[in-house]
Amino acid sequence: MRRHGLLGTLLLACWLLPAGLCAAAAPDAGGDHERQPVTFVDLLSSHGRFGEFLHAAQRLRMVLPLNRLRNATLLVPTNAAMERFWRDHRQGPARAPGSDYRGMSDVLAWYHAIGDGALGAHEFGRGAMLWESLSHPDAGLVGDEPGVMLKTQVTSGGRVVANGVPVFAQNYSCVAGNAYMIDGVLELPPTIRELLQGGLPTAAGHRSEGGQTSAEAYGAIEKLLAAAGWSDVLGSAGDGGGGGGDRLPQMHTVWAFTNAAFGAQFSYAERAYLLYGAAFAAGDEELRRDAIEDTRMLAARYVSAGPISLSRLGAGTHTVPGYDKRATLDVVVERSPGGDLVAHVDGQPIGRPDVAARNGVVHGVEAVERPADLVLSPQKALVGLNATVFVRLIRDAGLGDYIDGTRPDRKLTLLAPTNGAMADGFDYEPDDDAREVAGPAARLPRDRQREWAQYHIVDGQYGVEELARHPLVRTMLATSWTDHKAQVVKAHVDAALSPLAKRVSFNGADNILPEPAVVGNTTIYLLSEPMPTPPRLVNALIQNLDLSLFVAAMGASGTAGEIQQWPGATVLAPVASAFTSLGLMWSYLSLPGDSDARGDLGRLIRAHVLKRPVYSDEIPMQATGGAGPLVVESLNGNTVELYRTPHGIFVDAGTTGNALRGRRRRITGSTDAAAARLASIADSRSLKVAEPDVLLQTGVAHVLESGLILPLNVDITPAKLLRGMKAHIFVDLLNRFNLTHVLEDPRASPAARAPRRAAGPGADDGPRGTVVGYSLLVPSDKSWNENAAYRELVRREHDDIAAIDDGDNPWRNSTTSDIARYLDRLVRLHIIPIVAPADAGLAGDSRLPDSQILLWDRKSYPTLLDDVRLQAHEYASDRFSLQLEGAPFYQNPGGAPFVSVATVVRSGIARTGGVFELDTLLRLPPAGGAGPGGWAQVAWNAAVWLTGIGMGSGLLGVSGYWVRQWWTRSDYQSL
Repeated sequence: MRRHGLLGTLLLACWLLPAGLCAAAAPDAGGDHERQPVTFVDLLSSHGRFGEFLHAAQRLRMVLPLNRLRNATLLVPTNAAMERFWRDHRQGPARAPGSDYRGMSDVLAWYHAIGDGALGAHEFGRGAMLWESLSHPDAGLVGDEPGVMLKTQVTSGGRVVANGVPVFAQNYSCVAGNAYMIDGVLELPPTIRELLQGGLPTAAGHRSEGGQTSAEAYGAIEKLLAAAGWSDVLGSAGDGGGGGGDRLPQMHTVWAFTNAAFGAQFSYAERAYLLYGAAFAAGDEELRRDAIEDTRMLAARYVSAGPISLSRLGAGTHTVPGYDKRATLDVVVERSPGGDLVAHVDGQPIGRPDVAARNGVVHGVEAVERPADLVLSPQKALVGLNATVFVRLIRDAGLGDYIDGTRPDRKLTLLAPTNGAMADGFDYEPDDDAREVAGPAARLPRDRQREWAQYHIVDGQYGVEELARHPLVRTMLATSWTDHKAQVVKAHVDAALSPLAKRVSFNGADNILPEPAVVGNTTIYLLSEPMPTPPRLVNALIQNLDLSLFVAAMGASGTAGEIQQWPGATVLAPVASAFTSLGLMWSYLSLPGDSDARGDLGRLIRAHVLKRPVYSDEIPMQATGGAGPLVVESLNGNTVELYRTPHGIFVDAGTTGNALRGRRRRITGSTDAAAARLASIADSRSLKVAEPDVLLQTGVAHVLESGLILPLNVDITPAKLLRGMKAHIFVDLLNRFNLTHVLEDPRASPAARAPRRAAGPGADDGPRGTVVGYSLLVPSDKSWNENAAYRELVRREHDDIAAIDDGDNPWRNSTTSDIARYLDRLVRLHIIPIVAPADAGLAGDSRLPDSQILLWDRKSYPTLLDDVRLQAHEYASDRFSLQLEGAPFYQNPGGAPFVSVATVVRSGIARTGGVFELDTLLRLPPAGGAGPGGWAQVAWNAAVWLTGIGMGSGLLGVSGYWVRQWWTRSDYQSL
């Protein structure tokens, strides 16, 4: 540091030595024998090199004030400098005397006079210094306002410059003071506003090339003063200009912090509140008054009245006033051994001190300290985010304590729509006595304001990462609709860009902030649109066409009102395919005017409605040795288990219904049975949730991927399925032939418990079992009406000879007893008894397992017709045909082909068996002796094959002989 001091001393000596030589050698410097000039006018008049400046002073009527001036210093431009000034300003010929002459105003001319005394060369050479000029607001010596500051400093080359203009070392003195020649006309410095907009100059006194970077910009302090209503501190671009008689504004000092320093201390919402809060709250006087007061509280610490120069204060600790009389600033000034100023204001380092402005002084502050008495609440942050309408609605709803900061320990997340979003989605008039929120289509009652506001206040503080892990958040809305359980908002975070808050949405409303605003324990997201409270059940589900049948079933069963009014419910909504896949069961359940069907449908629908709201994040993850599933009771009284696996969320109701679910698939390769069960997403007892968490006014709905819950008290019997199929003829035939017992549960009859052998070939060697149910193969009424025997029976019973009498009727000459015997056998052919092992232990009130009821490819089934069995063939996915097993394709030689095949059109599952609708009737097997059977059939088939092979061999031999003859003949030649 001593080296720096020595260097400064040498530079000053180098500048002072030529000054002394010039003064001694100057011919017009005078000597002791000459009279020393008294006034500055005398001094300027006695030296020709001051002529142009004196001429301008005369035209500007400055002679008399100059004559009265004492103890001052003049910086006088050379004649050449004045010529350059006039040439650059191109003002043409001189104008009439007044406040402007050829581009030089009296304000600018007085800026060359320093009122700090007769300064010697050593005072200019000691480093950077601000001097007070005599350029006052009134452009003269009158008035108490300080003059515009002038800055002198020593360049790295050892030269003294004033506002960047070189100062000649020669000193001209008079009784009134000293004068120095300068190589240019001083320009008035920029206003404070211009300095802030253009960036403060560097330490060398020059602005950096290319302007300032955004981190070094000073727009924040400019906006802060404007928001405080103190724009006059900054001045205007034209204040004190070069001509036109412009007057100078009042002088101030601005302690200007950078945008980067401001942003490091205050969050986005806080900055917006301080800079724009008053403007955003223009429609609310209370909010506006608070915003202005807070803004001024901060701004007053960065503005002082009058020009305060650190170099003029000198080393030490100083107390200077802030702009508000309540604020005082502590300024500590030190000077390094090299002569540089090191200063702090209220502990904040000053990086660029003493920047002269036309209307004061600017000091570049490198950090910002938050005033201890400046407390920003969530309400103020909302004002800064331009959500003042939301603030007013919250306060009108009596929820002001959530945002006013009176409970700082409570953690909250606010989902606040902007004013523009509220205007687009709602019509809110805070000044109306009957304040209310209204939607585009319907007005929202005033008593719903509170619910709407509570739905936008989330219990707990959630950042973006928390929302990505826990997308369901509980709000403060908990009414009787949900049994006083908190309503939920669904957040969605874009997984690819989760750190960006702009990728967050709530119930489909996008957040528009680049990052959430955090004020203490409150996090704020700004929404692009308001979130309506969750809709009623029907309104929510009807938007999904796949749920239309479920909504229709609620209406048809008369349960819609009960379910929609149930407080706090979970709806497990089946899709339309789940109902249609029930086949004949759905045909029965959807029968109009059938009280049994209506009751069963109501119980089926209630089984899908749980008595309390269960959201997806409440469903436990199942793992080996972990917690069990969540068990909840439904409105129907059955219990439902909900659990989660890596494959998704599943519902286990014990008994589920889906006629087309097909075979139960088993998971192999796992030694852990529990893990295998959990991994099986196709288990016949479990239904997968396709879309969780559809928000409802009364709770939540989960859409099932397929299938539905069939509770035990929905007793689907074969008789009900036949009613759904409208198989009147088949039911009539069962009654006629005393076969109605196949419609009942054989397990409920004591006789049914006796062992029985399965019918068919080899039955004597088969296992004994018990008939536990019946599956019915039911042709439609149209198929029965096309049967000649049935038509003849109906004709005879109704004694209607002309009704069904065609010439080709093969039963015309048969007796009624023969026809009845035939039809009885035909009906029995369409009934399959379900035989279970005697030790199966099937209770009479339980449903038969699917494996006992569903058809299986190439499986043989017994019928009630003695020794006749049917075989099923799966020709497409879950598409089956049935045909007689072991029946010949051909009858005896010369007979017509025999075909007995029917296709399953629809099916339905009852508690005691299945009902399969056929496209046609199966044909009874040929009567005994009508064709070969057993070994005779084998012999007949062998004979047919041998005959065919013999005929083929003979034909092949004849063809070979003919080809040989033709080939040999072609080789002959004539002799």
